[in-house]
Amino acid sequence: MLIKNPPVAVSDKVLMLGTNAYPMFLYSGEGEGTLFEGGVGAMGPLLLEQFEQLGIRRDFVKQIVVTHAHPDHVMAVPLLRREFPGAQVLASGAAAKTMGIDKAIGFFCKIDGALTGSLLQSGAIGDRHRPQALTEMRIPVDRLLKEGDAVVVDTGVAFRVLETPGHSECSLSLFEPDTRTLVISDAAGYYLPEHDHWWPNYFTGYAPYVSSLVRLAKLGAEVLCLSHNGAVRGARAVARCFRDALAATKAYHERIVAEAKAGKAPDQIAAELGAEVHAKTPLLPLDFFQKNCAVLVKQSIAYEGLEQKG
Repeated sequence: MLIKNPPVAVSDKVLMLGTNAYPMFLYSGEGEGTLFEGGVGAMGPLLLEQFEQLGIRRDFVKQIVVTHAHPDHVMAVPLLRREFPGAQVLASGAAAKTMGIDKAIGFFCKIDGALTGSLLQSGAIGDRHRPQALTEMRIPVDRLLKEGDAVVVDTGVAFRVLETPGHSECSLSLFEPDTRTLVISDAAGYYLPEHDHWWPNYFTGYAPYVSSLVRLAKLGAEVLCLSHNGAVRGARAVARCFRDALAATKAYHERIVAEAKAGKAPDQIAAELGAEVHAKTPLLPLDFFQKNCAVLVKQSIAYEGLEQKG
């Protein structure tokens, strides 16, 4: 079962907030909450608004877990850190390093501005949700997470930290075994439910991306929190997600390799792939998707040991 249109309950303990394109997940413990995902900048004002509508105190959130350091997953953190008294920010060491680099955050701000414009145009947010400019070009992290660590969310309840590289070197997934709840960041790619389509996102390596997908699929999750476009409930539905995402990833890779071997230039392959995904989800300009697809083409060609031409 696909769950959309936040704010909405994903399970007894998990609430999906934000928007469909950029959901954030609140785990409600007995006396405090843990927020998974750091969102785009506009999710900060929107989240505060949703908290007020739902009667959730701002001091309820004590942890903000950043799944990876990409602009659409960290830019709401500065506002939420200020507005949630005592909340700590958790992330991997690699993510914390990126979030502490002025140049990186400056670039993130440019991307965030474009995403804000897209959300405004689509009607997903209003002018009141425009994020304010950052006062400093860094996003501090209070606790570093690594493979095997536990993020305690309630008495006797903890999410296990899994390092799941492939989408990025700093990507983390988190699994709570009792309720079989799994937060996977972008480890499975970008799901487009209206097309029942997975856009693979193996930006830092095809092999580790596939390995991460296989590992996550074996956990037997029953609640799957995606970083984009919803959450999935039910063991069979979750298993189908992983099966389809893995199949889409392998098919994407094989297509790139076949076209490269046939003599098509990498930039032409990337242009065509970018145009296809842009047609399905025009969140950003065409060249944004083409540049991202160029990274996928490069990774596939590198994995196969082919000489890159063009």
